[in-house]
Amino acid sequence: MNNEFELDSLIKKMADGDQPELPSPGLIWWRAQILKKQHEKERIERPLIIMRMLAAVVCLIVFVWLWIRESAAMGNLFEQSGILPILLAGAATMVFIGLVWWTKSEA
Repeated sequence: MNNEFELDSLIKKMADGDQPELPSPGLIWWRAQILKKQHEKERIERPLIIMRMLAAVVCLIVFVWLWIRESAAMGNLFEQSGILPILLAGAATMVFIGLVWWTKSEA
């Protein structure tokens, strides 16, 4: 196919030969039921997602508040035990929070 005219005529022939078909009524109903269930699941899980985010924000605020309030004690803790145990505890906490955030309710 060297020119656009041949390409256009080939595309028109392919389009004329193909007759579009509507899906069966059963398939349309089945898809509608699946969409309905997905929307119901999203509606039910929306408050859980909001509460999960709110809990994470509250925990972060409490953590920062306690860190600021006890900054002198935290400084002494760093001097006495080093930073490694605190980093390990922080990593374990982040893994736990990640697992809780990642797992979703199965409905």
